[in-house]
Amino acid sequence: MSVVHRRIVKMKVFFIFVLILNTCFADLITPDEVETVIGKYMKNELLSSDEQKLQEDVFEILRRTQHVTTHEYRSDVRMSLDCLVCRSAFSALFELIRAGASDDDLTSSLSNICVLLGIESYNVCSGAISLNLNIITYIIRNTPEATPRNFCGLVLQRSDNPNFCSYNDSRFEWQVELPQRIQAANVPTPVIDQSPLTVAILTDAHIDPLYEAFGVAQCDEPTCCRKGQRLRPSSDIVTDGSEVENSVIGDGENILLNLGDVPKIKEIRMRNSMRAQTRYVEPAGYWGDYRNCDTPRWAYDDLIERMASAHKFDVVYYIGDTIDHGIWETSYELIDEINQYLINKMRTSFGEDVLIIPAIGNHESQPTNQFAPVSVTGAKLNTTWLYEGLVNKWDHYLTEEAKASLRVHGGFSRLVRPGLRAISLNTNIAYKYNWWLVYDPLEMKRHLEWLVQELRGAELAGEKVHILSHIPPGVHDLAHIWTREYNRIVNRFSSTIAAEFNGHIHSDEFKIFYSTVEPKLPINVAWGVGAATAYTNYNLNYKIATFNPVTYAPQSINNYIYNLTEANLTPNRRPHWFQLYDMKNSFGVKDLSAQSMDDLLQRMVTTDRNLLDLYAAYVPKLSDRRWPYCNNNCKLDHLCRIVTTVLWQREKCDELRLLFSNTNT
Repeated sequence: MSVVHRRIVKMKVFFIFVLILNTCFADLITPDEVETVIGKYMKNELLSSDEQKLQEDVFEILRRTQHVTTHEYRSDVRMSLDCLVCRSAFSALFELIRAGASDDDLTSSLSNICVLLGIESYNVCSGAISLNLNIITYIIRNTPEATPRNFCGLVLQRSDNPNFCSYNDSRFEWQVELPQRIQAANVPTPVIDQSPLTVAILTDAHIDPLYEAFGVAQCDEPTCCRKGQRLRPSSDIVTDGSEVENSVIGDGENILLNLGDVPKIKEIRMRNSMRAQTRYVEPAGYWGDYRNCDTPRWAYDDLIERMASAHKFDVVYYIGDTIDHGIWETSYELIDEINQYLINKMRTSFGEDVLIIPAIGNHESQPTNQFAPVSVTGAKLNTTWLYEGLVNKWDHYLTEEAKASLRVHGGFSRLVRPGLRAISLNTNIAYKYNWWLVYDPLEMKRHLEWLVQELRGAELAGEKVHILSHIPPGVHDLAHIWTREYNRIVNRFSSTIAAEFNGHIHSDEFKIFYSTVEPKLPINVAWGVGAATAYTNYNLNYKIATFNPVTYAPQSINNYIYNLTEANLTPNRRPHWFQLYDMKNSFGVKDLSAQSMDDLLQRMVTTDRNLLDLYAAYVPKLSDRRWPYCNNNCKLDHLCRIVTTVLWQREKCDELRLLFSNTNT
């Protein structure tokens, strides 16, 4: 039976199910009816009294009692409701655009529904929507294939379920052409500098120029500890949202809302609201804060100065994300200023002769996450402004060829020293929050084709390669097709790629690539770098790595942190930095090869469970807010992320879980 046939059968069964239930329960409504309700609200249509009552009841179930960015509750029911809301709102947006609604009217409609459903405050909703609207409307007007389903399917993509909030768009199915492997005997031996190579590596500075020491750290916006913010009222925290669990019948896309439960939901929420108590909230720390707070300038300065004074290194890898998380109020001017500040501080502290090789993070764009194809040139649509600006800021470290590439791809390639090439890859093109994916999914293919071209050139020249890319491989933040094709590329060029370094997730993790043919041996490792920010619930860190001067594989990777709780006790004293671990010696591995790291995984789930405990403590960098609360499921989730380099391919993950459960300790 084909996939399409199975879906048709499933839908028929669902509709029969709906008919039976509606015969018995008059209060059940379908997704189509919910879409109609949301559409009428957004179009500001006049309603009868019955329609108004229906609208109020539907919104009571859909409404969040906590904002998206302050809420940890992630049930299947809540996510199914998110998919329903997203598709319904986008459907109404499509209709309003076709009807000729002005941008002001569109912003107002979207902002109102955003606030009504408790997604964020009006300030955040209207700010983020105003920044993104012109891109979304441009894509809808100029892309026949654009649908509410592909917009929402990408944004709400999950790591564990390929069928959740699904969409069917053939433009997301393509394959990168890979060149034939060449014989080792045909690879030239380049002139190699056999002196030791030491690289300082950092990522995700997220410098917040508005950070206010001792300010509000628990605010009513997605990012706190900023000037002019107000404390989030305790009455805003009503419930965790679980009160709607029994009001949703079915799962995934095939759900019904039971409006008969609305009185009970209102009662629970009212009762909890009356119980809410004002409580003391610790103010923002001086050196940063574990809550939703970015990095003060002085904490970033301290990190750079500590690196410069405590270590000697030849090269710096910076893996991106310089701008703060205030995504509803970013500006071209702020981004330009902070990008300049970051590189100037490094250059003056490390010296003119230390090569810095940066990568671009998703927060560098305006608006956040938006990376347009180079063919898009319109004002407030293109990303050329960012690439041109970074060419100027990074000029000291770029060759003319690298500058030309950066202007087109947002990435570049250059020699670090004879025999070693660094490739700065712009993974943000494939980020699920990049609206431009709906406009032209083939832009991802063009970026990967450029990567293949650079790797092929390095292979023919006998060079080894370090890849610097902001978003790690295999995560649900990337489009599935990108993760699959990138995995094929790594497999093809595994003998050329000596190391990879990623940022984005703020935790300290690594990824193992396996060959795609049996017996599927480990072939490469992508090393997470952590983050130079505490956002959210992490200690700041940087790494120092040494490399074999012939193979350029890592010989040692040391991680340095300070404890934020301790540092904030003495705001007038610089933080106490210390070495958290030496990857090789702390975990007792003979080297840092893919095979040794895979052997370590096997030991973690079988004979050396203490190493699993150690890894679980190091992932959040000994954060007081995270590692003490990581149970066995949490630890196994860490390991599953290590072995998942293609989204939704979880065979290796399942093997590890089975080994863990079948091994007695």
